[in-house]
Amino acid sequence: MDQKQKRQKYYLYGLLPALVFWGLLTLFTDPVFGVFFMLGYSWPFMYYTPGFEEKALSRSYRFSFLGNLFRFQQYLFNLLPENPLFWMKPFARLMIPFLISGVLSIINPNWSPLFTILGWGCFEGFVFLNKKMGWGFI
Repeated sequence: MDQKQKRQKYYLYGLLPALVFWGLLTLFTDPVFGVFFMLGYSWPFMYYTPGFEEKALSRSYRFSFLGNLFRFQQYLFNLLPENPLFWMKPFARLMIPFLISGVLSIINPNWSPLFTILGWGCFEGFVFLNKKMGWGFI
């Protein structure tokens, strides 16, 4: 399977259910909670997008915000031991969205980072299904 087909399949199976859940969440709650949900889901999803690592580490993205976040995420993964416990890698995937939502919560204390954790949990469910079903996305 070439890179483009793999990326299309990854987006279809990964983003479509998240967008449906996001739509339901924004319909029945405050729309900003949907934004926090998508923040928690989309950062780890983007981190594992096929071909994103090459772009983020390329010379043209050297000083970009996403490139620096990607490098920081890699640094967090490098801090993990050789054979990390089963919960350490998912927890490291939560750090970036949780930090961003924490900064946004300082701006408005009524916003809750709980929905960021919910989005992250949905992505971890996607990772679990990927392993269980043998899709081979990640």
